[in-house]
Amino acid sequence: MNLQREMERLEALPLLGTNRVKAQELMDSLALRIDPNAQPELALRLLIRRFEASPTSSTTLAQLSTAESWAARDGFEHERVRMQLLWCTSVGRQFPDAVPRTVLDEAVRAAQSMGTLEAEWRLALATVQPTNASTLRLEALDRLTSPASDSVRITVLLDLAEDKARGSDHGGSLKAIQDAVNLAEQHKDPKAMCESLTRLGYALLNQGKHDLATRHLQRAFELARSEENDLATVITGTPLSAILLERGDMEQAGAIADRLLISGARRANWFAVVNGHITRSAILLASDDPTAAIERLVRAAVHLRELVPAAAINLLKGRLAELRHTIGPAVFDDHYRTAVERHRAS
Repeated sequence: MNLQREMERLEALPLLGTNRVKAQELMDSLALRIDPNAQPELALRLLIRRFEASPTSSTTLAQLSTAESWAARDGFEHERVRMQLLWCTSVGRQFPDAVPRTVLDEAVRAAQSMGTLEAEWRLALATVQPTNASTLRLEALDRLTSPASDSVRITVLLDLAEDKARGSDHGGSLKAIQDAVNLAEQHKDPKAMCESLTRLGYALLNQGKHDLATRHLQRAFELARSEENDLATVITGTPLSAILLERGDMEQAGAIADRLLISGARRANWFAVVNGHITRSAILLASDDPTAAIERLVRAAVHLRELVPAAAINLLKGRLAELRHTIGPAVFDDHYRTAVERHRAS
């Protein structure tokens, strides 16, 4: 198979699940075999596909910017415009004010003039036109018909869900997220499934549908753990531990709290760490061991005070104040003295 056909095969592979692995292997193979001087168009297309596989990576963003200058220099207009639009979309999703409007406007005009990149220019514009974002994203989805674009479809669906939620169209928001979940499940992609299920869980929580939300958050939490994704573990585990604690499921709440301690520390997310300690303390209190519950908070405050922000330590102090109010000052003070003595002795 020649390089042109292999590139076409790469561009036809969905960047999800097992196909993503195949695509990455093919990218690595082509990178070794394509000579940028002899086959510049193929080299640019390969860089674009690498970016599409990791659109939030600072490395691929920088590579795309460099490649765009190269495409402009050598007259590859279609690739140049496409890279500009992809760059603006990636940056604009998080930092719309950082998108250079002159570059974006010129790229959109060029794409419209060429009659190509119909989905790309709409997605780029959507990041800087919030009032028109839903319409642009819906129009883009209608044009993203190839399975090779399914990873982009998931991202667009989740962005569309945010648009609709801001417009108080909660039914439309849930449908968009569920469509993203279905697409991720179709490709058996754990990362996309985790993100989509997390968004679905939070959306349902906001609507007061706690039972349904819990089921989705539990699935997302297990996927996050299986992928060793500490950020997703914290995002899913934090509300999940509170829900399970409120339900009285101490074993599961404790297991999640322990995971929050690990994942939170690895990401230096000290609020997650503090939340893990507070959950464990609450479990001890529910087990009729107020001294141990207080000691857990005291030990955490002492050990973490040099590491964590004052606001996180204040959460521990606030929880101690809540316990004092709940069990009564006199009883609390007796347990507190015992807890401090235990801590000093350990």
